[in-house]
Amino acid sequence: MTEAEYSEYISTFNAACAGDGTGFAAFFDRYYEPDAVFEYIPNATRNSGRDFTIRFWQGVHEQMQETIRPHISFLNVGSTMASEAPIDFRCKRDLEWVGIPHKKDTSFRLMMAAFYELSPAKKIRYARVYSIFNEAYQPDP
Repeated sequence: MTEAEYSEYISTFNAACAGDGTGFAAFFDRYYEPDAVFEYIPNATRNSGRDFTIRFWQGVHEQMQETIRPHISFLNVGSTMASEAPIDFRCKRDLEWVGIPHKKDTSFRLMMAAFYELSPAKKIRYARVYSIFNEAYQPDP
């Protein structure tokens, strides 16, 4: 996957999160192998396969609107990719995320580092996403 293709992957994910009508299932089918593993750190959520991963994304989407911002770093070596990017979240209800309480209609930013293993078909077969909250990452008001 080239950097341009990765940017398209992120744009397509953001569109699904924004409710463009395509949904997470179409996104998964386009970019992931059917038995792919999606692992989310810090809470060590490990989603194996299409149904579990889609349910995870839907669960996040029920709580907040997610937007991945343009990446800061991107690396592609053979069948391995890595990226770093800020992710903005708008809370749909009061919630606690990565140990921090947030009120409905407020926003916060996490810094994400993501590592991907690609199949020979250039689809994602393993994704490990690390998200970190720090006051220093928050956008200027």
